[in-house]
Amino acid sequence: MASLELLYLTQQEVLDVGITLADAIDIVEGALREHGAGQVENPPKPGVHPLPGAFIHAMPAFLKRPGQVGLKWVSGFFDNPRRGIPSISGLIVLNDAQTGLPIAVMDCAYITALRTAAASGVAARHLARKGSAVVAIVGAGLQGRYNLLTLREVLPDLREARAFDIHAETLERFVSDMSGMLPFAVVPAGDAEQAMRGADLVVTATGVVDKPIFKADWVQPGTLVLPIHSQGWEARLLHEADKFVVDDWAQFSGSMTGPGGFYDELPQPYAELGEIVVGRKPGRQSPDERIVDFNYGLAIHDVAMASEVLARAERMGLGTRLAQMDGTLPFA
Repeated sequence: MASLELLYLTQQEVLDVGITLADAIDIVEGALREHGAGQVENPPKPGVHPLPGAFIHAMPAFLKRPGQVGLKWVSGFFDNPRRGIPSISGLIVLNDAQTGLPIAVMDCAYITALRTAAASGVAARHLARKGSAVVAIVGAGLQGRYNLLTLREVLPDLREARAFDIHAETLERFVSDMSGMLPFAVVPAGDAEQAMRGADLVVTATGVVDKPIFKADWVQPGTLVLPIHSQGWEARLLHEADKFVVDDWAQFSGSMTGPGGFYDELPQPYAELGEIVVGRKPGRQSPDERIVDFNYGLAIHDVAMASEVLARAERMGLGTRLAQMDGTLPFA
């Protein structure tokens, strides 16, 4: 039997292929278009929970028309920064859609960060009010940063970001760093309510929240709410929103209700985001609509992003070839 190899890419090599936020938004929008057209397999992600508040998820996906298939094995251990290691870590495995053989393994952290924020960018393209100028960022960590940069890519009229974090040093660094990167004001808020009231977009990018702390009354007519982590909002906002949108209803509803779920009951969604992207349902139809879009995270985004990373890495000669099979099994 011929020797079979796969390509291994480190986190630095994933970075070195040069995928930008603008690239990520287009890749994620393309994957959502396939989702809206029913041309994907994206089963709800199963997981295990070795520690309270921690998870390890398996996220398989198949995009039929581009023939992209793979799996992300990702963990979220949110006490890790105290140990000097990242909260989110894991690997993506890509397979050949014709043979099933693994063809690449790569670090998933940067891909996860980019695609998570890119989903917010796609949502804002279709659901934000025209001329949106003020964004509230609650949670000034990695996703707060990436989301603000991504929204800048798709909302040219942004002129102010209000930020809040319960950790004063984190908030101070966020304001300082982002003020140096963006051509508009980035200002600290005294609390989450102060950041949200009057904002055109609200991004909640906090860690795990085990009770509803964000109030529907803080969200004005016309606002787009983008919860990066799906907990924290009182259920009334979901039921009273003019449009309640999710990325994948089966996955979201299965995770958010029932034993261990955050919500007792969910309203039926207006649409999945892919249905809006593909044109099956309209996005924003009025400047006064309050819209909530929960993007719980789709494996198709990871597989589509990783496929582009692999294509660029092969053109650039990056990565390490690893022998996978070089003989037959005993008794085969």
